[in-house]
Formats: sequence, structure tokens, C-alpha cells
Amino acid sequence: MATSAQFVNRDHIGPFVMAEGVTRSNAQTILFATFWTIGLVTFLNFMNPYLFEVLGIPTARQGTLSGLLITVQETVQIAISGLIGAWSDRVGRRRVYVTGLVMLSAGLAAYPMATSEYQLVALRILYAFGATVSTVMLSTCLAEYIDDKFRGRWLGIVAIINGLGIITMAVGVSKLPRVLGEQGFDEALALRITFWGCAAVALLMAVLMHRGLQGPGARTSGNRMSLPRLALKGLTLARERPLIALSYVTAFASKGDLVIITAFMSLWVSQSGIAAGMSPSEAIARAGMVFGITSGAALIWPLFMGMILDKVPRLIAIGLAFTLASAGYMSLSLVDDPLAGAMIAAAILAGAGEASVVISAGTLVGQVAPVESRGVVFGTFGFAGSLGIVVLTFVGGWLFDAFGPDATFLMMSTMNAAVALGTVILFFRLRKTDAVTTQPT
Repeated sequence: MATSAQFVNRDHIGPFVMAEGVTRSNAQTILFATFWTIGLVTFLNFMNPYLFEVLGIPTARQGTLSGLLITVQETVQIAISGLIGAWSDRVGRRRVYVTGLVMLSAGLAAYPMATSEYQLVALRILYAFGATVSTVMLSTCLAEYIDDKFRGRWLGIVAIINGLGIITMAVGVSKLPRVLGEQGFDEALALRITFWGCAAVALLMAVLMHRGLQGPGARTSGNRMSLPRLALKGLTLARERPLIALSYVTAFASKGDLVIITAFMSLWVSQSGIAAGMSPSEAIARAGMVFGITSGAALIWPLFMGMILDKVPRLIAIGLAFTLASAGYMSLSLVDDPLAGAMIAAAILAGAGEASVVISAGTLVGQVAPVESRGVVFGTFGFAGSLGIVVLTFVGGWLFDAFGPDATFLMMSTMNAAVALGTVILFFRLRKTDAVTTQPT
């Protein structure tokens, strides 16, 4: 068991003990980054319906285009995630993170300048490089800044901060185009001003990360293997260690959960609002309200999920998390009218499930990733998550347009249930090993 004496020379932030060598300032910096990074990344998907209306893209095409844009972004992440992790193992997290935020800022500034579907796709590629680098580095830093005994609860707090950031973007910033429109700006210019403000935030974050994260001498590897070969090590480790392989499966599912909720639930609500007679700005504001409720559920439940992850066998907790996510998506598939009251209860359950699987996946990979290859493992974890997003959003977009939103949500419910079942089966296969039965100490 861990004792307080083991933590005497460690920095603390609230009840959490940092990993050896991590300062309180480092921890505060990465928590600030948590608030903004995920909010900025999800903001783009959330604002797509508004941009589609400004460009005059037919409603019948919007589901497919939304899926295509996400697929383009995640294809970039599939291509570079492993390389990013390997590069950060070699040069340090700070340099890579700052580079990613500068690229993210450029992508946000350029994206609303698109005037056609082809330009949207091209500019999404630019944005995707910055988003990929930033999110891989955020996940890696969050995992290695905390002592393992506190990992589940730490990621529970991280999920709450994520939720606050997403709510700020979805409920607050999403209304900015409407506010600007009321001041006399046309809808296209109002949208651009909103994106440019977000680009400025990303650039400011780059400056703060350069000053506040651990320096380049921390947590770097002396391995001089070529970056492509080093990146492939993440797949080799999965073949050797079943829990690392499982962490990649949870990434595949949980990242899909996050994006499906952001993109397709918002698209569903906004389309229904426009069909009911709302303007595009009013419809996106209504979608922001519903999405804010979903994110609000993620502000409460992660505290409980974090405690469960730290107190019971990890695989059992992960199975519970994916069961809850399955139930949330099933409830969405049963809603007939997303503008009616039944949508509120479904949104709350879906938000709790989404938060649970994201926390669970991050907790597992943070525990099982070897210290000397942590960047590589997190890069491959990001690769698996992106692969899940590509597959699930492509199929989900097609189902959305061909059969309706309920088909997309039913697909996600089935996928989460399958992961939950597989996790429990693995637990019983490996229950006699310390890796499964022993909690962080």
C-alpha cells in the first residue's frame, strides 16, 4: 500500500499527488490546457451545421459531409499520431505541444474562409494537423503528471474541466454569431469573427504552454531508432501485452462516442429546428442548449466514475462505463423529436456515458503504458481512437442520411455494449494476474 511518506517530496494540487519531478505550476498549466484544447477541437464539429447553412449546402448532404470532414481529420491523425508520440519521447512534450497549438490556431483562422465543400475539406486537413498534435500531447501530459494511485479521480476532475470547456464553447461561443448578427453583421462575417477569436485563444495557449509545461529535458528517451520504426513499437507492445491492446480498443470506441455526440446530435437538433421554422443561428443555439445539457451531465458523473476506477478492479469499472454509454445511445435512438422534453433525459444519460468511457480509456492506458515508451503508446492510442472515429462517423453519417439519426445512435449503442462484454470476458480470463486485480498503490 502507498503511504504518505512516499509523497513527502512530491508537489500536490488539492488532494492529488503529482508524479515525481512534476511541479504544481506544471499541473496547473496542463489543467488550463485541458479546459481549452478539447473545447476548441469539438467546437469545429459543433459549428459545422451553421457553416453548412451559410454555404447553402442541402440538408440531405449535410450528414454525409459532416462524416466526410471528420473522416478527413481522423485520417490525418491515423497517419501522424504514432510519429507525434515518438517525436515527443525524443524531444519532450512541451516543444511538440506548442507546435500543435500554433498549427491549431492557423487552422481555426482559415477554416471559415471556405466557400465550397472542396475548400472545407482542404482547410480541414490544415486544422487536423494542429488538432492531432495538441490532443495527443494533452493526453500524454495528463497521464504522466499524476501519481498512479490518484489516476482515476484525477481524470474525473479532468473530465469536469473538459466539460466546462465544451459548455463554454457550445453554449457561450456558439451564440456569438447570433449576437453579432443582431449588431448588423452578416452571417458569414459573424461566423468568421467567432472562429478568429478562437484562433487567438489557441495562440495565447501556445505561449502559456511554452512557459508552464515541463522543459525539454523531462521525460525524453535516448532511443535513436528512426521515428517510423519507433512509432510501430506501439503495435508491437499491443501484441505482447493484452491490457495495452484493450486500451487501444477502448480508444477506438470512446473517441467515436465523443465525436458522434458532438457532430450528429448537434446536426440532428439543428436540422429539426430549421425544419420547425427556426433561423440557422436560432437552430444552432438550440443545439447548443441540448449539447450543453449533455456536457453538464459530464460535470457531475466523472467524480463518481473516477472513484469507481480507483476503488474496484479496473476492467470491471471499464465494463460498467461502456454499459452506461450503451444505455445512453439507446435512449437517444428512442427519442422521436429532439426539440421535445424527452430529449433532455436522453441527453443527460448520454453525457454520463460519454464521460465514463473517456475517463476509463484514459485511466487504463495511463496505467499500462511503459514509462520509456509512453509517448509511443499514447500516439498509438490516438491512432486507434482516430480509426474508430473514421469508421464510426463514416458509417454513422451514411446511416444518418439513409435511415435517420436513430440508426446512428443504435449503432453506437451496439458497439459500446460489445466493448463492455469483451472487457468483462478479458477480466475473467486474466483475473489471477496482478495487472488486473491490483489497484494503483
